[in-house]
Amino acid sequence: MNLTELAVKTVYWFFLYGFIGWGVEVVYAAVKTHALVNRGFLCGPICPIYGFGMVGLVYSVNLIPLPDSGSLSAVAVFFIGMALTTAIELVGGWALFKIYHIRWWDYSNMKFNLGGYICPQFSLLWGLGSVLMIKVFHPLLARGSNPMPFKVMLILDIVLLLIFAVDVGVSTAAAIGLNKYLREIDELRARLRVTSDKLTTVLGTGAMTADAVLDEQKLQLALAKLEGRENAAELRAEVTARVSDLRDKLAAAEHDHIGARRLLRAFPGMKSLKYGETLATTRAAMVRLRELAANARETAATAAANAKEKIKKA
Repeated sequence: MNLTELAVKTVYWFFLYGFIGWGVEVVYAAVKTHALVNRGFLCGPICPIYGFGMVGLVYSVNLIPLPDSGSLSAVAVFFIGMALTTAIELVGGWALFKIYHIRWWDYSNMKFNLGGYICPQFSLLWGLGSVLMIKVFHPLLARGSNPMPFKVMLILDIVLLLIFAVDVGVSTAAAIGLNKYLREIDELRARLRVTSDKLTTVLGTGAMTADAVLDEQKLQLALAKLEGRENAAELRAEVTARVSDLRDKLAAAEHDHIGARRLLRAFPGMKSLKYGETLATTRAAMVRLRELAANARETAATAAANAKEKIKKA
C-alpha cells in the first residue's frame, strides 16, 4: 500500500468511524432522554473525536497501518485504547474550552474526574469499546470495504472532505454565535432585573418570577396591579419592552436549528465559565416556552373541536 492509498484509506476510516461514533451518541442519548438529538458539535452526522480516536487506535495497535485485524492481545488493546481515547478526550475538551470558553461536556459529578474533562468510569468504557472495535467490528468493516475500487473511495473522500470543511466553518460560527447570544441574554436579564426592582419598589412585592416573564397571562396579572400607582404607564411600558426583548431573543434561539438551539440540545452538560447562570436559566426558559407553545396548540385544537361540534349540532 503506497502513501496515496494509505491516505485515502485513512480518510475513509476517519469518516466511517466518526459516523459510527455519532450514531452511538445519538442512541445513547435517545435511551437516556427518550428523544432523538444530534449529539455532535458539527451539524452533520459525524463526531470527529471518534474518527480521530479509531484511526489513532488502529495505527497504534498494529505495526502495519490499517490491516484487517490487530495482532495484539485484547488486554493490550484495552489499555492502549483506554489511554489513547482518554488523551484525545482530554485534549479535545481542553482545546474546545480554550477556544470557545464553553465546556461542552462535564464529568465534574463523576468520582476521580480530571478537570471535568475525563473520568475513569468513561475511560474504562473507552477501553472496552476499543477491544470490541479492533477485535470484532474493524475486521468486518475492513473486509467489507476491500471490494470498493480505489477511485470510488478517493472521490467519496474528496466529497466528504468538502462537506466536512463547510460543516466545520458553519459549526464554528454557531459556537462563536452561542457565546455572543449568551452575552446578549445576560445583558437583557440585567436590564430586566433593574426594571423588576422598580416594580418591586412600587408594589412592595417580590421580584418578577421567570414564569411571569414568559407567560403572557401571568405578566398581565402582575402589570394589572400597577393600576392607579404613580408613574404606572411609564413603568408598564418599560416592563413590557424589557420582557418583549427577552422573549424575542429566546424565541430566536428556539428557532435557530443550526446554531444555539442545536448546540444546547446536543450538549446537555455544557457549562459556560462566564455565563453559567445565564446558560442555565436560558435552558429552563426555552423548555418553558416549548411547554407554553404546546399548551397553546392544545387549547386551540380543543377550541376548534368544540366549535366544530357546535356547528354540527346547529
